[in-house]
Amino acid sequence: MTTIGFDQSHNNKLTIENTTFSDFIQYLFDSGFKLGKIEAGITFEKLNKYDLFIIGVPNLGPNLDPDEINDFVKYIENGGSLLAINDGGGDYENKNNLSELTKHFGIKFNSDRLFDNQFFSEKKSHPVIQDFKSHFITRDLSKIIHSNGCTLVMDKSIENSDIDVSSIAVSSENTSWHKIFNGEEWQEKSEQHLPIIGATHYGLGKVITIGNLSIFSSLNKSYGITAADNFKLISNMISWLLNKAGTEEEQQIKPVFTTVAINQDLFYWIKDMIHKGKWKKLDDIINFALKVTKIRLKETETDDKIE
Repeated sequence: MTTIGFDQSHNNKLTIENTTFSDFIQYLFDSGFKLGKIEAGITFEKLNKYDLFIIGVPNLGPNLDPDEINDFVKYIENGGSLLAINDGGGDYENKNNLSELTKHFGIKFNSDRLFDNQFFSEKKSHPVIQDFKSHFITRDLSKIIHSNGCTLVMDKSIENSDIDVSSIAVSSENTSWHKIFNGEEWQEKSEQHLPIIGATHYGLGKVITIGNLSIFSSLNKSYGITAADNFKLISNMISWLLNKAGTEEEQQIKPVFTTVAINQDLFYWIKDMIHKGKWKKLDDIINFALKVTKIRLKETETDDKIE
């Protein structure tokens, strides 16, 4: 079974038990993932139990210590996946040192908040992001809401044959700006095309960084998980992070995670079947249907050849 772990040892805002993120956690459960958490310090041995690990905004300390950072880098290098989430104001405002970890993967969080004068949801501090690089993660996205979030700094100088760093979403070309802390005070700066989401291949593993926690929230329909294409983004990110098969043998045994648009009537029928115990989880039904379809198509091809 595919396992997803949560960091709960650095006073994290995003935890399994926090009802603010109930829709996100329920989505993971409904997808058949086994969820776990690390509460008493990060080690490579603990991380290595998980196919994907999520750090959801460490807040007010304790900071990630050097040994924990080294173990994270080792975990990713050896095939682990990491989703690192910060929030508005970056490391400075959230009182964490998350960039000390993510800089190893070519990405740091700006100590800023993004605004947009034209493209926003309700408030200028809720920018609408519409500029995406072609990538698995950005498939079928037209817009997402980056509410009260920070931007990223990309460092492509670390790239080599085993490391690839990409900015896959950016703020608008003409109307975006940010308020950034320069070490002494907050300054408003007219800067556009700022990175919003970073994706890194690092050794055998993968990393996604995003400076916005509200995307995962269930509390507000104008900027949370149900706003715009936010849920599609989340499901694409989880799928990309979990899709890893370095050998032909792994391709035979590892599942491929993807997102599929299901007719609403069929979706609620499937949910009812699962609730009644007819099936264990959604992917069991989909895989069964695909197997039946494959068999029927082969039978049709055989009949055509006989004729």
